[in-house]
Amino acid sequence: MADGTRLAITWYSPANGPAAMRFPVLLWYMPGHRESIDPRTGETRPGMDVAELEFLTARGYVVAVAEMRGSGASFGFRAIDRGPQIGRDGRDLVDWIARQPWSDGQVGMIGASFQGFSQFATAAEKPAALRAIFPEIAGFDDYTSLYYPGGILNTAIGRVAYAAMGQDDRNEFDPAGRPPRWPSLPVLDEDGDGELADEIPQYRGGRSFLDDAPTYADGAARQGLFHRATVEHAANGILTADRISQAPFRDSVLDASGIRYRDLDPGLRADRIAAAGIAVYNRGGWLDYHARDTTQWFGTLRGHTPTRLMMAPTAHSSLPRRPEDNAYLAHFGDRQTGNDMVLAEKLRFFDRYVRGVRNGFERDPPVLIYVMGKGWRGEDEWPLRRARRFSLSLHTQGTLIEGRPASGVDTWRVDPRANSLSQGANRWNYGIASAKAPMSLDASRARRLEYTSAPLTAGREITGHPVVRIQLGANVPTADVYAYLEDVAPDGTSLLVSEGQLRAGFHRLKPAQDIAGPAARLRVRPALPYHGYGHNDQVKTPLANGRSVNMEFDLMPVAWLFAAGHRIRLSLAAADEGSFESSPGLADATWQIHRGPGKSVLELPFVP
Repeated sequence: MADGTRLAITWYSPANGPAAMRFPVLLWYMPGHRESIDPRTGETRPGMDVAELEFLTARGYVVAVAEMRGSGASFGFRAIDRGPQIGRDGRDLVDWIARQPWSDGQVGMIGASFQGFSQFATAAEKPAALRAIFPEIAGFDDYTSLYYPGGILNTAIGRVAYAAMGQDDRNEFDPAGRPPRWPSLPVLDEDGDGELADEIPQYRGGRSFLDDAPTYADGAARQGLFHRATVEHAANGILTADRISQAPFRDSVLDASGIRYRDLDPGLRADRIAAAGIAVYNRGGWLDYHARDTTQWFGTLRGHTPTRLMMAPTAHSSLPRRPEDNAYLAHFGDRQTGNDMVLAEKLRFFDRYVRGVRNGFERDPPVLIYVMGKGWRGEDEWPLRRARRFSLSLHTQGTLIEGRPASGVDTWRVDPRANSLSQGANRWNYGIASAKAPMSLDASRARRLEYTSAPLTAGREITGHPVVRIQLGANVPTADVYAYLEDVAPDGTSLLVSEGQLRAGFHRLKPAQDIAGPAARLRVRPALPYHGYGHNDQVKTPLANGRSVNMEFDLMPVAWLFAAGHRIRLSLAAADEGSFESSPGLADATWQIHRGPGKSVLELPFVP
């Protein structure tokens, strides 16, 4: 890198094809391991999916996999997760790749989650050789999707994701893990014996080799580069749940870094990416915690640089090779959809914007969505202009109605043990990817307050961004509201369709343009309720002294067919135990839900 830090990279080249020396390159730039190795046997496994590697190299691309500083066999450390150094290093990587004898100087980027972030960060640095990126399940406003959704501390992601990241950075070895955790593949064979496993220091009774001075199985002298690199990773500024909990606002400074969440959010980079003219294909999942972010990237970049949107029936994961391995595809009887279609989209996208092939890709509809209960469909925009507002008001006796609701107040003793788990999985703990059935909250129905419509006389497709408005009072000074949109079948069972949450102290609305920064040329789209989440945006005791507040917030975007005979349910909770920090005083809390014209409403985007 520009500062002399050495990063580890592996590249995979096409073989057995026509004689060629130079190829377009797709960069997978990541925290974690580009390849892992079993130090006992020398067996290796790529960090990237082998089927995708084979697919792309077989079609004439080099795939380069690089470990960012502070990860794997790379040197250095990340002062803070998602910090500005990641983009600068990405630019240096792209520049380096463009100069290699196996590169034709045209580069794209691929990868999901943090690797989606690294694509946006790199693209914003405008490396000359970068033509296109394909970020999957990646953030736009990470504060509200990753750290504090609705202004409420997300404990599940910090507990699961960042613990795994730290273990990778320390090159821990856990052969009994599921899957087994192996250290990264060393780069250099220092003793010249043709083996790389023996470049890893011995693990003496634990998972880490960092607890003692390094020793090696063969006893040979070496510089110990792999050990020295891993030692440097100890300075990584990983945003664990503990660190995040000490910085509760979007403008909070994270430790001594001097950096705020708002300085890290990917959406700040939209202007620079558009100015660079880099093509962007955003792939999201309806059940992912970044679902809203994916649509915001598309909406904000649309018309400024080539951009596309795909929304698939996944959580924070990829589509499976076999449709029966995805609970939603299996439930809806889809026997065709699999990851092959995503690979085909990637190929056509990169052939068009990296290779420059005139394949007609730009004439396809720019939006590709999976409508739950219908299947795939192309669209010309997001949100859909033909969608109509379908308003259901909270009414007496726990009902939702289209007409004029009766005025009144529903008093409810909240349940502090409410949660959104479905057989142990939810949107926030990475469990949906391996779930055997679609998400359902039926097992914990008694812990929520429900409002349900009459059976639908005809099917209704709801595609877009649902919005909830609740007029709330309580006998406690503040509250958190969790809202769940559910599809209730004629037999009374239900499926979770979407969800959202908001802390009452952030009930005041602000312009969403704050996400991109006040000087941004691009407008943040789609236009959704936004609440700022800064120090000065919070009202500390919004419900004190008998006050009520109007809370308006969006649920995660959806594309869902409510079949004829099914009912629409809005359920409300005061907690999501195990996934979010609880507000104080829940043990004795009572809510008052105010009903009446315009007071408490569920607004749905209905597509005729």
